[in-house]
Amino acid sequence: MKLVPKVNTDGLYIEDTLVDDAFYGVVPFYADPPVLEPELPPETDSEAEDEQPEEETEPEIAGYIVGVPIQPGLYLPRFDLAAWEAREEDELSDPSDYWVEGLSAEEIEELTKPQESELDQLKQDVTGLKQDTADLASGLDQVARKADDRLEDVSTIGSEQVKQDLATLDLKRQSTVIGGELVKKDIAILDLYQQNQALGQMLAALELKILAGGESNV
Repeated sequence: MKLVPKVNTDGLYIEDTLVDDAFYGVVPFYADPPVLEPELPPETDSEAEDEQPEEETEPEIAGYIVGVPIQPGLYLPRFDLAAWEAREEDELSDPSDYWVEGLSAEEIEELTKPQESELDQLKQDVTGLKQDTADLASGLDQVARKADDRLEDVSTIGSEQVKQDLATLDLKRQSTVIGGELVKKDIAILDLYQQNQALGQMLAALELKILAGGESNV
């Protein structure tokens, strides 16, 4: 037994199948036969006479079994059925006369385009993750710096507020001291005023005494 290729009706390779070692040439294979209808009860003689005999349908060719080996180097082998039919009877030609490429140049170019290996893809994924991690760390660092700046601003504002509060308290103390000094001065002025009045009264009494002594001498 040996493996030979099976092709569809266009000659495109489908799969391999086992055949006898002596097999050579091209033979068709057929689609699966249709499912048979269930048998009906026997008909009477009159009904049988009226019915016409059913025409036999030829089985549908699904492809061909090819005993000509495939030439290496083909991406999608296609067997040239027309060239095989046009050959002379019993002619044993070179298999390369029948097996051709079934893909277009564009399809072959797309198929042979270098593909990234899984390792390369993993490396790219790791590089992307590293970049994402670095970006995240940079973002967190910026957030931390902003938080530090805000804390510093709050600390500065708090320090300035404390300074203002201390200055206000100092002004209040100074105002209290000045107020005390003003009260003292007011008291001293009042005392001087009272002393002035007492001196004025004493001077008035002396003047009265002087006047009274002058009148008695007369």
